[in-house]
Amino acid sequence: MTVEAVFFDVGGTLVEVSPSIGHVYAAACAARGAAVEAPALQRAFDAAWVALSAEVPPGRDRYALFDGGERGWWERVCGHAFDACGVPAGRRPPVDELRDAFARPEAWRIYPEVREVLDRLRGLGLRLGVISNWDSRLPALLDVLGLTGWFESLVYSAAAGYEKPHAAIFGAALASLGVDPSRAVHIGDRLEEDYSGARAVGMRAILVDRSAGRERSMAAGPLGDARHVVADLRPAVALIAP
Repeated sequence: MTVEAVFFDVGGTLVEVSPSIGHVYAAACAARGAAVEAPALQRAFDAAWVALSAEVPPGRDRYALFDGGERGWWERVCGHAFDACGVPAGRRPPVDELRDAFARPEAWRIYPEVREVLDRLRGLGLRLGVISNWDSRLPALLDVLGLTGWFESLVYSAAAGYEKPHAAIFGAALASLGVDPSRAVHIGDRLEEDYSGARAVGMRAILVDRSAGRERSMAAGPLGDARHVVADLRPAVALIAP
């Protein structure tokens, strides 16, 4: 069946933090006289994210779940990370300062093939959209990164009220373009949230595995076809419009 629309995840698919969350946090701590290594802060952040995510019921929007909304979520994550690294309370950067840092384009890197691929897909007459687990800053971030113009639809968890892989967030994206799931493709870097979530609602799916094999074998067999796993976005064009 002919593809009419292609949806993209954002983090790990279109963009990545540059150089890392740990580097940004460590620099902010250093400005307040707290010396902490960026790799240690990155490990602590990752551990905090995993631990707090385990408290989120599947498919629920984490940014509405905790007291204080999305700011409360980020306060918890940052607090756990700083605790793990022994950053004194008086030398911790405020969460609003850290959030502001990640709203600026210099904190991000657009993957080198992204603009080329978006141009090619638009040139094929395909409609493009975003489906992302992200907080309320996503529209402004895509705008300052110069990516907004390629997308007709932007659906993200903080606005939709659900996170991938919940069917409702995929349904909202499909409805926004009025496209049947069988005529839509979703591209993302997370096996469960992006690949399996999209397939569960009847969409086609492509998994981006930029780590050269991290999840390649997992995407084969009962979950799908290993040919639907790509190292970057360029091979996805041929899979969508052979």
